Amino acid sequence: MPADDVQRLVDESVRALTPEQRSRRALELRRLAFARVWAAAEQAGPMTELERARFILRRLYPELEGPRLEAVMADLAARERAGIWRGFKREPPAFEEAEETG
Repeated sequence: MPADDVQRLVDESVRALTPEQRSRRALELRRLAFARVWAAAEQAGPMTELERARFILRRLYPELEGPRLEAVMADLAARERAGIWRGFKREPPAFEEAEETG
C-alpha cells in the first residue's frame, strides 16, 4: 500500500476519535516513543548523561539539529556543571503535568 494511502487511513481513523480519545492516544504514542528511545539508549551501551541526552533528543526530535541542538546541549552542560541537572528521567511526565508546565 502506498504511503499516501496509509496516511489517509491514519488520518481517517484519528478523525473518527473523540477529543478525549485523541488525547489518550497521543499519550499512549508518547509513552511508547519514550520507552523505545530509552531501550535503544540502553542497547547502545554506557554513556555520560550528556551523551545520553543527545542520543535521546536526536531520536525523539529528529528536526532538532545543528545550532538548535547545540544550544540545548550547551544549556544542559551548564546546568550539569551547576549541579541542577543530573540527566533525563526515564519516564515522561504525566499528560496533565506536561500541560501544566508547558
